Amino acid sequence: MKKRYSIIIALTLMLFASALTSLLFAIRYGTLFGNPNVSGYFAGRELSALLEIIEEVYIGEYDAAEVSAAALRAAVDALGDRWSFYMTPEEYARYLEFSENQFAGIGVGVAVNEETGGIEVIYTYKGSPAEAAGILAGDVIIGIDGEKIDGYGIDDMHGLIARPIGEMVLIEVVRAGGAVESVLVEYGIVFSDPISYEMLDGDIGYIRIANFEGGAADGFISAVNGLLEQGARAFVLDVRNNAGGRANEMTRMLDFLLPEGEIFVSFYKSGHEDIITSGPDMVGIPAIVVVNSFSISAAEYFAAMLKEYGYAEIVGERTTGKSRFQITHPLPGGGALHISAGQYLTKNRVALHDAGGLVPDHSVALSDEEFKQFMSGNLDANDDPQLRLAISLLNDG
Repeated sequence: MKKRYSIIIALTLMLFASALTSLLFAIRYGTLFGNPNVSGYFAGRELSALLEIIEEVYIGEYDAAEVSAAALRAAVDALGDRWSFYMTPEEYARYLEFSENQFAGIGVGVAVNEETGGIEVIYTYKGSPAEAAGILAGDVIIGIDGEKIDGYGIDDMHGLIARPIGEMVLIEVVRAGGAVESVLVEYGIVFSDPISYEMLDGDIGYIRIANFEGGAADGFISAVNGLLEQGARAFVLDVRNNAGGRANEMTRMLDFLLPEGEIFVSFYKSGHEDIITSGPDMVGIPAIVVVNSFSISAAEYFAAMLKEYGYAEIVGERTTGKSRFQITHPLPGGGALHISAGQYLTKNRVALHDAGGLVPDHSVALSDEEFKQFMSGNLDANDDPQLRLAISLLNDG
């Protein structure tokens, strides 16, 4: 069950070309296409010749852009680095939108239902057109504008839904009870707030950090200050299913919480080292950080640093284990290369990848059903064993 839903996280992390683009890429990064002793120029000629032969003699039909994109993907895949990938122009545009916590769409998170093959709505974004139209978690999308989508993938579904902002799309869904309904939804700009918070019983402030993309730090600082004004005596910081984001957003949060000291250590291929330090001001009240196996990159680093400074204990499941950071290079054809360019270490010089992820101080897992409810935003705090343990530890402390 959890493996099935990992598709969504992969989409919240990546959501995130012509033959000329392929040639330019090959000339610059030519050694990726074959023997490392072959020059980039020769590799570029090889790829160019290959594409020309396909165009001249291949008897079947094909999409030249798809062939070029496949060549670029294969080049990056050959690195053997799960965090590096090529993006087509369309994928790059979506990536840029998601990195700003806003995107064009109807506002649903979906995954392929392995049992039915349909595309199931796992959650709807708050304030989105989908929520306003009454689309619910658990709905299975079976048609778009009268076209059945049996066997379609998620990208195919996105392609059918996409249209100018403000236009309507007819979504046919099967409800959880089996009823089939057609829902008219506006295609618009969806804003995804990365920070949500509330005051729990016992004056414990709960802050959910969905990602560390644009606006996360401002939202987090505002949440902490707001909860402190309400009398919060402790915090639960929830980074479950958080796929990371921007280092500068994360370090601003750490600077706000922690005392003076190192909060981010990074190394580049050139040997250059960067160390970011925090100022003397800090928030000095107890905290628990809740993590799971889908807490990745900045999320697990954030938790690890709070633990190393003795600011917080960790509850949940072992995290992914990622200690490389990526930079995104736009390419001439409109696509982009997202590539690992350095490694980061904690204050104690721990590489989370080498450590196999961050191990919680207090391990507790969600069941498959609890995880499904958490994904859809319907897991009540009283029914969430990880959150219950976090609260219990703060009350006992």
